[in-house]
Amino acid sequence: MTNRIEKSNRPKRVPVSLVERNLKTTNLLIRIGLQTSGDMISDLIKGKSVNFNRSLLSTKNMHSTVETLKQLRGAAMKLGQLISIDDQLVLTPELSKIIKQLRSSGYSMPPRQVKKLLDKNWGPGWLKNFDNFQVSPFAAASIGQVHKAKIKNGCEVAVKIQYPDISSTIKNDLKSLRFLVNKSGFLPSGFNTDYYFKVCEDQLMAESNYRLEAENLHNYSEFLRANKYLKIPKVIEKFSTDEILTMSFEKGSELCSENLSPKLEKNKLAETLMELLLDEIFIFQFVQTDPNLANFLINYDEQKIVLLDFGSCSKVSNETRELYAQLLKVGLTLDREKIKGFLLSSGFLTDDIDMESNTLVDELIDTIIDELKSNETFDFSNSKVFDLIEPEKLEKFQKMIPKKLLNGDFVFIQRKILGFVLFFKSIGVSIPLLKTLKRYNLR
Repeated sequence: MTNRIEKSNRPKRVPVSLVERNLKTTNLLIRIGLQTSGDMISDLIKGKSVNFNRSLLSTKNMHSTVETLKQLRGAAMKLGQLISIDDQLVLTPELSKIIKQLRSSGYSMPPRQVKKLLDKNWGPGWLKNFDNFQVSPFAAASIGQVHKAKIKNGCEVAVKIQYPDISSTIKNDLKSLRFLVNKSGFLPSGFNTDYYFKVCEDQLMAESNYRLEAENLHNYSEFLRANKYLKIPKVIEKFSTDEILTMSFEKGSELCSENLSPKLEKNKLAETLMELLLDEIFIFQFVQTDPNLANFLINYDEQKIVLLDFGSCSKVSNETRELYAQLLKVGLTLDREKIKGFLLSSGFLTDDIDMESNTLVDELIDTIIDELKSNETFDFSNSKVFDLIEPEKLEKFQKMIPKKLLNGDFVFIQRKILGFVLFFKSIGVSIPLLKTLKRYNLR
């Protein structure tokens, strides 16, 4: 595991009281409002066209939002991770770099707060059970932070410590963030924010349950028992509680384009991840839904991909599995009209779609079909699909957000699919996508 705590992110106490957390959220709203208004007035004075979305997504607003979410951690930061989009697909490179901090780094707890939590869970004198325990965490994110230690006469372990009172702050944080999202005007009218925030709340509550995460780890170990390319950390039950999850320490480099080596051929890596995702949907019916690349390590010595962080998992309902089976079946016809007909009948598209959006849908489907037909491998880096998904077309895509309420498992699986697709594009992979999909269509 690599050290993902930036030097600038010195330890900061996690705000626990609802009053303190609400004050930070309120201050953020005020700053965003003032900065957005200021930018719009400035554009007006300079004779530029006034654009609310552009002003809302300004560099200053992104800096303010990311900094506040990193301090709050918990549900606030996690929601920021859930809605962040990688690889500058919608945001400019500058804004993408700012919001990327939510996926790769966060403030850590000061040592005094860490000791208090360890004393609470392991009892006073817990240090005698270890040969060493690193006070500074090597990773810190939304729900907790991770420390490296060595059990006395035992193995090296990763100790994941949950931030204090996370469960009790989730509902309050989401209430504040729902207000922010509703007031932003970023989502189309009629979008059911209450439903989707409840989906996020259920997922976050499950993620804060470290006993459940330990169970997820055990399940995945069984699923992947015969897989020679993937590795899962082992749970150390003796040092695991409701608020602490202790696992075997797994070595490796974080999965990103900078860390890729000829030893682990990138196309093979992408195929392995794609097959894992399809296995999760159709065979395991159990998906690790977070595509954050920090959750994957490359162990070059063993030539394996190490999977981390099993808090964000979802069982795949029979209904959702069947939906993906139908999507796969109709998609493999490579017939635009059949595909669009299915999307309409399933509620992903509506009959009242405007002509401009309808043309964009046709272009997207036709481009994918042409590229799948013309080559045995799908070249993610040179696919023209990404040329059609531009920041300028954001409003068109907003209009196409399905009005039907999507199942929570489907929503989070789609986010993982998007995360993988963008990663494959960033490292320039070319894989036999159609051949792989056909293989799963026969199952």
